[in-house]
Amino acid sequence: MARDRYVSEHQQYAKRLADLEKRSAQARQKAQAQATSRSQHISRRLPKLRWHHYKTNGERVLKLVIFFGLVLVLMLYILSPFSKVKTVTVTGNKQLPVSQVERATSIHPGRFIWGVWLHQRSICRTARFKQPRIASIQIRVTGLQSVHLTIRENALLGTATLGQQRYAVLANGQLQASAKPAGGISYQGFNQHRGSLKEVARQIGKLKPAVRDGISTINYRPTKQMPNRIVLYMRDGNTVLANLHTVGKKMAYYPAIVANMKNNGVIDLQVGAYSYDYGSQDK
Repeated sequence: MARDRYVSEHQQYAKRLADLEKRSAQARQKAQAQATSRSQHISRRLPKLRWHHYKTNGERVLKLVIFFGLVLVLMLYILSPFSKVKTVTVTGNKQLPVSQVERATSIHPGRFIWGVWLHQRSICRTARFKQPRIASIQIRVTGLQSVHLTIRENALLGTATLGQQRYAVLANGQLQASAKPAGGISYQGFNQHRGSLKEVARQIGKLKPAVRDGISTINYRPTKQMPNRIVLYMRDGNTVLANLHTVGKKMAYYPAIVANMKNNGVIDLQVGAYSYDYGSQDK
């Protein structure tokens, strides 16, 4: 009995071993088949992968060539005569000559245009400092070799002499040293009163040109009762008494007051606003 049982177990063991070997062989065959299939699939895809690889590399090289090409072209342009200003156009100037605008901004034919474009703000600040008659300036690069300057002026009002120095008086109150008379209004009596002169200039600068151009002379004549009195001599023959702090506001009524006057005379704007003919009152 024991021998028969031993033989039976041995047969079962051999059978299981044979099954395992069979399964192992089938697994190896399946693995080999899958490997072969993958190899065949890769071999079929290899030309496409190579083409994709070549295409990708080609695009990268093309991008680099374009980039460095543009850099090279830009550098050649920057260093070439084609990057220099050829035309400068100035608008907005009424009294200030174009040559003085170019001198104040240092923008002139022959200057590198990229320098103008990069330093616009500093150029504007320097121009206002060098030329007080420039109130504001706008710079636009309008082409490869052209620049357009738009300026707003501080109007030139006239001339004042303080001590031995003659000054051009500007509408914003600034005084610009001048070697010759600037025309316009003659400011007198301000020799020791520079601050009052600047205030008068700011006030007159508020007036419309039609009224402002009618003033011939402004004389500073303070009194004990009126320490801020100024006298304006008009080109039409009238005389105006005014306060230097309010003259800019009150002179706006000058045309209407003159329209109601029959003869030339004195217009008093110091406190109110009234007029009288010369000789009718002792003022």
